Amino acid sequence: MSDLGSPTISGVSRMALPRRGGLFQWMSRHYALTVFVAVFIFPTLLASIYFGLVASDCYVSETQFVVRSAQKSSAEGAAAYLQDIGINRANDDAYAVQDYIISRDAMHAISATIDLRKVWSPAGADFISRYGAGPFNNDNDEMLYRHYKSRVKVEKNLETGITTVRVTAYRASDAHAVAMKIVQLSEAKVNAMNNRARADRLAAARREAASAALQLSQANVALTRYRDSAGLVLPEATAEADVRQKSMLEAERTRIDAELAGMVARAPGNPAIPALRRRLGALNREIAAQSAKLTGNGDALSGKVSGYEQQLVERELTEKLYEAAIKQLDTAIDEANRQQIFIEQITDPNLPDTPVEPRRLRYMFTVALLSFWAFLSIYLLLSGGREHLNMS
Repeated sequence: MSDLGSPTISGVSRMALPRRGGLFQWMSRHYALTVFVAVFIFPTLLASIYFGLVASDCYVSETQFVVRSAQKSSAEGAAAYLQDIGINRANDDAYAVQDYIISRDAMHAISATIDLRKVWSPAGADFISRYGAGPFNNDNDEMLYRHYKSRVKVEKNLETGITTVRVTAYRASDAHAVAMKIVQLSEAKVNAMNNRARADRLAAARREAASAALQLSQANVALTRYRDSAGLVLPEATAEADVRQKSMLEAERTRIDAELAGMVARAPGNPAIPALRRRLGALNREIAAQSAKLTGNGDALSGKVSGYEQQLVERELTEKLYEAAIKQLDTAIDEANRQQIFIEQITDPNLPDTPVEPRRLRYMFTVALLSFWAFLSIYLLLSGGREHLNMS
């Protein structure tokens, strides 16, 4: 047996064993080895054991689609020409469908026909990745939704507008069934969006048409009432007749005035002169009365014609508004008869024949790389701290 001064005990270096000071002192002296084991060896070993021996195989079913719109966009130039001859991508609607797929509503709709709890916690699944694993995981709606979001992934390519949905499950048939259900729910959601947009558009157009029809009816009633109050059916025609009559009276007055002037000049004592003067006075009174009727104050015809023309202008404006509202209603009906947004399926959900998850070597290498990076960072920090303490 070796004595206490011997550098080895049974072939094992005394440096590899904790001294009487305890494990903490030994770890403080050999901090590099301690950090290396705790930060690199231990996580890498656990990852290798889990991904290499424990983790269950998972199947991924993938589908791709594009949400398209029949509406024209505001693009210009060549892009506008290309979009006019085809159908545009509906980006806003695509984001709405994407958010719906990863929503609680979609999860509940899928759960109505597929038991998601059984899908993600089948017999034989590993105790870490399956649904409900762990002592703090309760079987409730919130926990199922978190697991749903981890198993259903939705990605949208901003350049092509293609939406990709990937569903992960422990059985290929389960992944395929959930992916098919998601496609069905997405199409139903788009149809619901179409129906709601169609109903809103038609309701708004019908309200505008009804309002315009009411305004036109009120304008016609106001015009009729004005005619009744003015006592004239066609004020413009009446005014034209009165103007013609006044012109005839003025022409007659001019003729008699000239005849009277000539008679006075030739024969001042002609007995017809008084009659002509009476006739001239009567014409002057009739012309004055006619002028007062046309342009006088109060109940003059000019005021009635002005009011009548104002009523006509208002009715013409309401007629134009009514025509525009009817045209808009016809356009809304035409647009409602065709689908505005729809899903164009690019690839149907596939039935996977081999598991693709977990990617064991990649995950083990990733854990080893991150652990080694963490070891270097912690080692440098500890080394710098020890040097600072020694210097001080």
